[in-house]
Formats: sequence, C-alpha cells, structure tokens
Amino acid sequence: MALPFSKPPKANSKRQRQVKNKTSVINKLKLKAYPLVSRYWIHATLVEGRLKNTNEIFCCLFVENNNLILYMLPRMYGETPVILKKWRIWTPALKTVLNTCSKSIDMSVVVLPSEYRVEFEGSPAFKSQMLIRSFIDTSDSWEGVRKRFRTGKREFSNRMDRNPNFSYRVSNDLKDFDFFYNEMHVPHIQKRFGDLSELDPYDEMKDSFLKGLLLLIEEGNKTVAGGLCVIQNDTLFMRRGGVLHGDEEYLKRGASSAQYYFTLKYALAHGISKVDLLRSRPFLNDGVYRTKREWGATVYPNDESGSWFFFFIPQYSQKVANFFEINPLIIHKENRMYGLVGWNGEDPPSKKDEKQLSDKYYSPGLNGLILIQPHSENLIRFLPNETYR
Repeated sequence: MALPFSKPPKANSKRQRQVKNKTSVINKLKLKAYPLVSRYWIHATLVEGRLKNTNEIFCCLFVENNNLILYMLPRMYGETPVILKKWRIWTPALKTVLNTCSKSIDMSVVVLPSEYRVEFEGSPAFKSQMLIRSFIDTSDSWEGVRKRFRTGKREFSNRMDRNPNFSYRVSNDLKDFDFFYNEMHVPHIQKRFGDLSELDPYDEMKDSFLKGLLLLIEEGNKTVAGGLCVIQNDTLFMRRGGVLHGDEEYLKRGASSAQYYFTLKYALAHGISKVDLLRSRPFLNDGVYRTKREWGATVYPNDESGSWFFFFIPQYSQKVANFFEINPLIIHKENRMYGLVGWNGEDPPSKKDEKQLSDKYYSPGLNGLILIQPHSENLIRFLPNETYR
C-alpha cells in the first residue's frame, strides 16, 4: 500500500508536465536535426579567461552545435570568461579554420556527429564520447560486490549491514510513480543541474515504469528517495533517480547512497548479474561519474553516442597540462579507453605517484592512465597493478 504524501494540485501537475513535455519535444527535434545541420554549418565561439586554480590566461575555441560550452566553461575558468568572437563555420572548411586559429589559441574543443570521427583520426587531438556508460557486476556474492566499493561506500554499507537507518520497498503503484516523478525526480534534477537539466517527459518515464518498478527508500515512515528500474536480459537498469524535493539534507543523511545499496541488494536477491548505471559525463572528477566509481562501477563505451568531442592542441604547454589536471577525462585511443590526466611534476611520476593517481582516477574498464606533460608530446602511460583493477 502506498504511503501518504502531500500531492500538488492536479491541474498544476498537469500544466507542469505539459511544459516539461513541450521542452523535451523541442530538445528531441534539435537532437534529430543536429547531424544534418552539422554537416553544413557549425557554431564557433572563441573565449578567453583565467584558467581555474591558476593565474594563466587560457584561450579556447569551441566548435559545436549542442551547447557543451555551458557545461565546460564553469569547469575551465575561475570566473566568467570573455567571449572574443562568435560566428558560424562551413563544416567542410573546419580543418582549415582549426589550422588557422591554432597559431593564436591554446586549445580547440570540437563536437561532431559520430560519422565525422574517421575524418579526424590521426589528427593531433584527444577524442572522447559525450557520454560514457558504466555498470556494477552483481554476479558474485554480496562480499564480492562490496570489496570493489571505495572506502566511503564500504563504510556506508558496513553501517547499513549492522544498523540500517533506511529501508526500501518495491512499488508498481501509479500514485507512487506520480509522487516520484513530481516530488523527487524533477526537483532533484533541477536543483542539481540547473540550466543544464534535461528532464525526461512524464509519459516516457511512465512507459518505463509500467515495464519496470520503483525502488523507494524510506526513512522511518517517510519515503525520501527512489529509483526507477527496468529489468531486461538479466540486467537491472537504474534508469532514473530522485530525492524528496531535491532536498540536500536527505542527501547528507545518505538517502542517495541507500538507493545504490538497496538496488544492489535487490539485484543479488533476485539473481540479476548486472546493474547498469547508464550514462555520465566522461570527466573523471564529474560528480555523477565519481559516485558510480565509488560504488565499484566498470566503465564501457557508449555505443548509442551520437557525437564525439575532440581536443585539438596546438602546443603542449604548461597551460594545457594544467587544463587536463583540472579536467581529467576518459579518452578513446586505439579503440581502447584510458584516463587522461595532466601531470605537472618536474620528474616522471614515481611508483608512489602512480599509486596515488590510480587510487584517485582509475576505474575498471580503463586500459590504464595517460599523463600529459608540459612542453612534451611524449605521453606517459601506466597500468595500475592488481590492487586498483
């Protein structure tokens, strides 16, 4: 039986859903038009500002049609950078434009549909998918799953095993879904991602719910968090999550961690061999990616990715090394995935340095870490030992 909850007025909920659904339709139309438009024209924005955590002025050219710049600028700059120029580029002339601009900038960040990836293979660039995927192997025992957790999550699971302050229930009640969507998922996404929020329309999430289930987290007699799950071919997909009213206090008390904990417990109890955590940004210090990593997730390529982004580097300067130290990310090189990190040490990394970098950045699924140094195109590669694999 569903627990009682305060529900917004019906008319208001409907109006909210209509606005959200309209926005989603517009975004989907843009997404479908993106490959066609990018075949001919692509937007360019030249920006300059102080690189975060440094006193260095960093000039970067963004070439893209999908607003990656809105995500990247706060990651790159300590304060709002100056927009030097905005214009449109005829896509067939893109390589010429990049070569011309390379004489006066520190880096170009270019986002292109997947069909263009081959044209830039072998270019002086690192490439990555816009979104990568990850999963947690639940084919082992609970102890086998738990040993892959990072320290904080292992301590949380220990506390929950001994003296749980949360519980869970599974629901197929449509009233619970309405509550989850309107009071948990939507406010949680909006508060966490702000202007970068991308909300699935109510009707699409309802279809997923009718094929799956809600795993709801309870604190005492109050439902405080939840996740929408779908089970297919021995895999549980954690499709969407949320916290009541997007309230940071519930997160601090561990409601989101409880969602991961009980989802893994549920998978093990029902003989499900894998929990798929779906997509996240490829940056190794991105909050969503980092949370999944802390729960022992393995990364893998996103075969559904419709676009790639490239980092074109005219010169391997101190500033470029600083950029990747601030923005370490997963790259694809030689059909394998690596973690790319900036290294500013005067000497090559020692075994102790490698150990620290591995502990901070390495995830199963990566073929190792690559370090980029100032004033050198020679990349340092190393594969963590079994302790970190």
